[in-house]
Amino acid sequence: MSRPDERPAFTARFNETLEGMRFLLEVAMDDDALTKDPAGELGRILRYWGGNLRHYAMEPGDGAVIYDSEYREVGRWKVEDVS
Repeated sequence: MSRPDERPAFTARFNETLEGMRFLLEVAMDDDALTKDPAGELGRILRYWGGNLRHYAMEPGDGAVIYDSEYREVGRWKVEDVS
């Protein structure tokens, strides 16, 4: 476990790497799976990507297509530079 006095330094380094970046996740809500159970389907998408993002460097240009539970393309996520 880290000591409280170590956290500010880590937080500062982490924030410096994220400065000027934006994470966007866009999902079209008119898909069949999303109209039948919007909360359930969005929850599934968020759980999947919440666990899968660790495989990406999270740098500008990273991104991927998002599929519904029936493997139809419904959107995408991306990291972009906004500076």
